[in-house]
Amino acid sequence: MKVSELMTTDPITVSIEDTFSKVMSKMNETGIHQLPVMDGDRYAGMITYSDLLKKRSIQVKSKISNYTISTPTLDADDDVLEAVRLIKDTGLSAIPVFQKGKLVGIISRTDIIKNLPQIVDVKDVRIFQIMSSDPVYVYEDDGIEEAFDSMRMLNEVEIPVASRDDKLSGIIRLNSILNILYRQKEKIKYGGYGEKEPINIACKSLMDPPVSVDRYAGIEETVKLMMQYSLHIMPVTDSGKIVGIVDFSDLINMIKTESKEGILIEISGLDIYDEDLYDIAFELSQRFLEKFSRMTDVSQG
Repeated sequence: MKVSELMTTDPITVSIEDTFSKVMSKMNETGIHQLPVMDGDRYAGMITYSDLLKKRSIQVKSKISNYTISTPTLDADDDVLEAVRLIKDTGLSAIPVFQKGKLVGIISRTDIIKNLPQIVDVKDVRIFQIMSSDPVYVYEDDGIEEAFDSMRMLNEVEIPVASRDDKLSGIIRLNSILNILYRQKEKIKYGGYGEKEPINIACKSLMDPPVSVDRYAGIEETVKLMMQYSLHIMPVTDSGKIVGIVDFSDLINMIKTESKEGILIEISGLDIYDEDLYDIAFELSQRFLEKFSRMTDVSQG
């Protein structure tokens, strides 16, 4: 299967002259979190939500060219497995596609996952075989900044919300949180709050209705629900309680590409000021390796 068969044509792009605020608005309006940056007709790189969120402060009028990253590219005639390999290796959510030097499309994790049954045989795979059994979620009465920090740590754009008895009650999206946080910051900047503290907003007030599958659900059923509700994660529940979670990476990793020795674990969203999060990241990595060792014949060494 060729990249051209799955890619999104006429991709939404931004200009190197666009400002941070304009790009963020376009991302929020479209729900697309990685956009090609163009210098006229020339491809200049990508701008991603996750990279922007790593910055401690950004002037809203600063040009987006300051935050553009270089990426690999694909040809429209490349095999889709090459796209999967690049997404796995780089951690990017999408790769630009060219034909005769011209940008003609973009292939994203979403494009691949919604066509997953055509790429790999998934009919006998159950969710419990690929889910993370140590799900991270927030509680209804947690503040939205706590949800924001958890998403930033996980490099996700949604996170489950639970009641205090650990039952799934909703899903909160990054877009919803950012709209509030940026609005609050602007009010503080221009004196909108005076000397008052920003209002503490609970996750419950911004969450969407709950969507979940049970541990014995099939991959096709799960993918259909994720596409229907525009989700990048899927909570796994048992009698209403959250027992696991499946995300885009779990699904992408079902597709085998070229084999390499060892296991690459990508840790995203941390910078040198996040010392307290490194221990959490390494603990989660250790849990994954233990789970991987139990499922395969590969030892941790």
